Amino acid sequence: MSFLYDPHQIPLFPDLFEDYLPPLTSQPDFAQALDNFVKIADYGALLELNFKGIEKSYSIRKSELKIPGEYLKSTAEETSPVFYLFPVEIRRELEHFRYRFKAFFNRQNSIKTSLGYFLFRNHALRWERFRAAQEEELRNYLQQEVGTEYYKECFDGLFRAGLEWLSQLLKPVALYQKDFPGHAAILDRRRELIGGGATLASLNGNDPNYLVDIIVLKTMHIPSNLGQYLKGLAILSVYKTIHLDYLRNLKIESLRDVKDILAQIDKSRP
Repeated sequence: MSFLYDPHQIPLFPDLFEDYLPPLTSQPDFAQALDNFVKIADYGALLELNFKGIEKSYSIRKSELKIPGEYLKSTAEETSPVFYLFPVEIRRELEHFRYRFKAFFNRQNSIKTSLGYFLFRNHALRWERFRAAQEEELRNYLQQEVGTEYYKECFDGLFRAGLEWLSQLLKPVALYQKDFPGHAAILDRRRELIGGGATLASLNGNDPNYLVDIIVLKTMHIPSNLGQYLKGLAILSVYKTIHLDYLRNLKIESLRDVKDILAQIDKSRP
């Protein structure tokens, strides 16, 4: 399939097309598509739900390391487990919050699609109130049930776990720093490595602090305190629209027609 390209046409769903979006080339096509666009908006809008900043983890691959071969055990594992910021009981509780957000949507207030949920217009305000209330409850849980001190313990434990995994790859003769450096030292090293533009590839595999620096870089995306974690936490509901090209060769007169066009879009996705 080949498409014409019009640089003035904005691709709202570029992932639905292999190359470029076909332009509307006639006024009647445009008028029909626009009329359908307005009618769809009377029924509701596509909503994409994203959970930002909730789950924090990392893993390590042996291929990322520059440890000299003579320091490595012959049985050294290729890949570490996934190291999670929170223990399983907290992760389970956070997953419950995800389910509660998604449980808002049902056949009475929305249509589920591969692009998200088509939320009926008369439920939009109720959704925003529900989302805000649930996000506040999530934050309260983290502040009251997790708290500042326990969060710090979780962060330090996350760091230790990676350092211990790296240490068990090594022969006893390897002269690397293997002890946990302490929370304050981690933050200082973060600042130093950020300031120097360090990457995993730029680290010196013969540096005694090499193992610590690996974990510092691998955990750079994980906030070191609860306040920073909460700042990065958000439940985003982004409203999207349907590209006019889908709406020119049909006539939308009912909610059934909206369901049909959403099903058509679902089928067109790879």
